[in-house]
Amino acid sequence: MALAPLGRADPGAAREAVGAMLRQVKRQAALIAATADIIGAWQLDRVTGALSEVAEQTIDFACAHLLLAAAERQELRIAKGTTPRAISAGSGLIVLGMGKLGGRELNYSSDVDLMVLYDPEAATYHSDRAGACYVRLARDLVRLLEERTAEGYVFRTDLRLRPDPAATPLAVSVNAGIVYYESMGQNWERAAMIKARPVAGDRALGEHFLREIRPFVWRRHLDFAAVADIHSIKRQIYAHKGARAQAPPSRWPATT
Repeated sequence: MALAPLGRADPGAAREAVGAMLRQVKRQAALIAATADIIGAWQLDRVTGALSEVAEQTIDFACAHLLLAAAERQELRIAKGTTPRAISAGSGLIVLGMGKLGGRELNYSSDVDLMVLYDPEAATYHSDRAGACYVRLARDLVRLLEERTAEGYVFRTDLRLRPDPAATPLAVSVNAGIVYYESMGQNWERAAMIKARPVAGDRALGEHFLREIRPFVWRRHLDFAAVADIHSIKRQIYAHKGARAQAPPSRWPATT
């Protein structure tokens, strides 16, 4: 794939140069995947896997760039590294890929669903101001990926799968996320987290977060109310997608 420029590029370069390079990488990679797809050289899973890898690598590079910028503003303690992952390790930043990106199922027109979390103690000079720093980083990440120029854009980005998106900032602390899922998480959020995986930032910290909420995602037992809720979700999916398959029953059969 056309990811070689990412390996040679400087994450500390100017914002405009980084954005232009990411858009170029995305266009070239999409062209390669489309060509291999059209001529039948790649199967569907390889096409979607390649497009997902491009998204993951561009997001990872964008995060490294933004982390270095935050370090220059003396908001974060970040050690400069030779690769984006080296810069991101220990940064306290978690970027989870959700939906099609999490499942390595992106197509040519997919947006990317992300969840941004952070550990306020990991890399901040001032942990009491960590929230504002990481929220700014999340906002800048969306802007960097979505900005449209003559060269197009990198990816449309959606952060609405984070915990309680109507009431929480763009970046949520790890502890707040764990408390939310343990106490208020809903069934649709449990389903959404099945595909979640770290795609950028501190991946070890991201894996730790997923292990912490594993009991929420994979419940040992489901009560009747939970199963009925899952059926309701399925009916909404059928109604939205216009599926011809028979929807699940609206009620459980009577028990004896």
